[in-house]
Amino acid sequence: MTTSAWLGVDRQGRGYGTEAGAGLLTLAFDHLGATAALAEVFQGNHSSQGVSRKLGYEHDGISVDARDGEAVVSDRLRLTLQRWRQHQRRAVTVEGLDGCRASFGV
Repeated sequence: MTTSAWLGVDRQGRGYGTEAGAGLLTLAFDHLGATAALAEVFQGNHSSQGVSRKLGYEHDGISVDARDGEAVVSDRLRLTLQRWRQHQRRAVTVEGLDGCRASFGV
């Protein structure tokens, strides 16, 4: 599973990114059978780097992409199921999954 997220500047710093990430990862790992989650974060995006660390992601290399003719370096991040299970987090409740399970291919 690969994730990506974006929050408007006026919504940052309130825990929404961490909460949304925990919800998504709970769904993926605990209900859909994911074994790893991958993400990429611009190296200069310290807020997203922090959210990723809070969720348990670990560094897994870099990627270089072109944006407006300039090279942009991102950190590749990986969170394994084993690490997810070791990481302390708030409880998340998933409801209504049976009705949309086919949309996830399971």
